[in-house]
Amino acid sequence: MNNISYLALTLKNFGEPATALELVELPSEEPKNSEAIVSMDAVGMHIADGLFVRGREMITRTMPCVPGFEGVGTVSKIGTGVKNLKEGDKVLLPMGTGSMRQELKIHASQLTKVSKPYAPDEQLALITVNGFTAYFLLKDYRKLKQNDWIIQNAANSNVGRYLIALAKQEGIKTINIVRRKEVAKELKKIGGTEVIISSDEFPSKYLSKFLKRKIMLGIDAVAGDATENLAICLADGSLLVNYGTVTKRPCHISFWTMFRKDISLTGMSTLNGFKTRSKKRLIEIHKHLAKLANQKLLQAKIAKKYSFEDYLLAYDHIDKTGSERDGKVVLLPNH
Repeated sequence: MNNISYLALTLKNFGEPATALELVELPSEEPKNSEAIVSMDAVGMHIADGLFVRGREMITRTMPCVPGFEGVGTVSKIGTGVKNLKEGDKVLLPMGTGSMRQELKIHASQLTKVSKPYAPDEQLALITVNGFTAYFLLKDYRKLKQNDWIIQNAANSNVGRYLIALAKQEGIKTINIVRRKEVAKELKKIGGTEVIISSDEFPSKYLSKFLKRKIMLGIDAVAGDATENLAICLADGSLLVNYGTVTKRPCHISFWTMFRKDISLTGMSTLNGFKTRSKKRLIEIHKHLAKLANQKLLQAKIAKKYSFEDYLLAYDHIDKTGSERDGKVVLLPNH
């Protein structure tokens, strides 16, 4: 590669990563008046990246396209009309800009400038998708106050960990349901109030204690029967928000549970959350999440970082589950 071109990972057509993706050389561009060129430092990867390549995410793109939902980079050039950024600034991309490339031309107003001292690139690269998901879940569905309780399953996921950290900052107490006993100590260390190992005794063993706490918000990433198990723990008039289906099954909640407890069940889409909020508000949230990451108050568990040429290994890694994946995957386009 020379100094007038860069590498980008391109999706030719939906399919398996090994056949659908290709590293291609593209011509470098000069920024127009209000644009910036960003040299990509790190790209966060998720299960959704694999689903998108296979055509299983409900996102329309013109082919060929560059995948990548989030990332962090350094401004390398700016247009003459850009006043809010300078060369060398660390910036976060908005969601869904096609970040799996070595450089990106983008309107400068879409970028979020990160304040110093910077968190590691791999941490900043992951706060857009999972960070916004956790923020929306905690802040947008129920007005919670200090010492209120929430309950969530899949608490060892990155969204679950971010929820624990954000709730701790607000003084909100969390009950965290996990499958593996070995992660309980770690979740307590990052601020989880209680960690419960899912078993045949959940929720019956804990029901009396939970009901006394009047839990008004439940957060479900598992679906299937797990939805009902969370609902049983909630107070009358509470809300249960689903944002995932680890079980790949529909949410199951009995009529009698909803009827007797007057519980509402709703879904949450991070993508829709981006679409329905102003650019100003999204940048404010982005800055808040970056500040917490810089202060080491919002930390993802990193499983592995991959160089750009090892992108297929990165895609294989995000397809793994549980202890086999063991954290988040980060792609380094300029390494």
